Amino acid sequence: MNGRRRSRSALRLAVLAFFIFLVLFVYSSMNLMNVDLGYRQHELLLAEGRLKLEIDTLLARKAGLLSLERTERVAREELGYQYPEPGQIVKVVEKGDER
Repeated sequence: MNGRRRSRSALRLAVLAFFIFLVLFVYSSMNLMNVDLGYRQHELLLAEGRLKLEIDTLLARKAGLLSLERTERVAREELGYQYPEPGQIVKVVEKGDER
């Protein structure tokens, strides 16, 4: 009878130790996941900052490329276009649908 009590007591102690271990394991794994998510969030915030800077740079470049002054300069200097002379008639023709 005394041996039976010891075996039940040892079994209860083993089950209690297992549950304590299980709770500590789950807690530590969740804590490690939380730390990993923090690192991932930090990396994503840094990437977002770099992308916003790149977007601003590209928008500034787009504005420069679409400026009328640049278009006029390219037309005059690189394409050799000229302003029409006074009294000169400039005919602008739009092509229709070519099928």
